[in-house]
Amino acid sequence: MLGRHGWGVAAGVAGNPGASAGLLEAVVRRAPAREALKRVARHPNASPAALAVCLTDEYARPLAAAHPALPVPVLVALLGDEDEAVAEAAAANPSLPPAEMARLIP
Repeated sequence: MLGRHGWGVAAGVAGNPGASAGLLEAVVRRAPAREALKRVARHPNASPAALAVCLTDEYARPLAAAHPALPVPVLVALLGDEDEAVAEAAAANPSLPPAEMARLIP
């Protein structure tokens, strides 16, 4: 179906609330179009593996930085990102440990 209807199908699947983590990983591997990556980065079922791919796209990167499934070491590294939107999203991520939050405010 992807070949017949284009990347919009992948973006549609990525935006479907019922998409599983495994399906979202397949989307980012097989159809890494920008809109699909942005939708995966926003999806509550996105896995750390899928989010890692989303972090490679400049537009999906801030969305992925805000996702609570992002591993803490990756999240902490994103606090120092050159892109202010990415660093801000990482700082607001609900998975950021309190000790890391305290380091942000001297």
